Amino acid sequence: MAAPMLRPLSAGELLDMSFGLFRRMFGTLVLIQLMCMTLPFILNVYFTGAGEPNPLVVLLVTLVGLILSALASAATAVAISGGYLGAPVNASEALQRAVPRLGVLLVVSLSIGLLVVLASLPFIFLMAGSVIGMTRPDAGGFVVFQVLIGIASLALPLFVVSGVAVATPIVVLEDGRNATAAIGRSWFLTKGYRLRVTGLLFVCLILILIPYAGLLTGGAALASNTGTPLTIWIAAVALAARLLLTPLLYCLITLLYYDLRVRKEGFDLEMLAASLQPA
Repeated sequence: MAAPMLRPLSAGELLDMSFGLFRRMFGTLVLIQLMCMTLPFILNVYFTGAGEPNPLVVLLVTLVGLILSALASAATAVAISGGYLGAPVNASEALQRAVPRLGVLLVVSLSIGLLVVLASLPFIFLMAGSVIGMTRPDAGGFVVFQVLIGIASLALPLFVVSGVAVATPIVVLEDGRNATAAIGRSWFLTKGYRLRVTGLLFVCLILILIPYAGLLTGGAALASNTGTPLTIWIAAVALAARLLLTPLLYCLITLLYYDLRVRKEGFDLEMLAASLQPA
């Protein structure tokens, strides 16, 4: 496949190309998810069926899931990058390129999580205050005002998410970036485009959540009919959603990374394609 034309893409083009890459690379993307997320799924199902798990075991399983999730996200970005630039890589090669950056990826993931939590504190405090205020008979309009302010405060975590949206592609596609540099670079690239990034991510997440809700509803109905524990079906549905839908989000995020570099730096995609070739 030839390298794509070097020009800024409209929102519609980004979404259309994301779906196109998702369909064309479906086997590779699902295989990456299978290779990374099957173990956490098996551990979750095992310890769910074993009754009350040990807190240390829960922590260990969560840590394993976090590590492999970061690896899957990075390898997916590498695979999508290769497919988009006309230098395709298979699932094994994508994982090999992502593994050396795993430490940085984990720090980036944890840092982003912390930033989002901190940005969400005003919303949490305002909503908690409004719940407490509802117990007072004279609260009335003040509670309504507090709820509205709380909803408006969601703009802060959305602003943070849009600002760090392309940090993972930066870690695996740009040499020598540590976690701080990757987050700072994402913040620079998204500056002036964060509302656009937020809108695109929102549309993509809605498209992902609709089939996920269908899978969850169907799984719950099947669990009730077969007598299988609901928690196991929920874990199975979560894995299915991860396998089938998460790569679509990373198709969009990776294309956003390219688009932002083209817009802000006039970046030559052929240079990046050459840099992705194995040494």
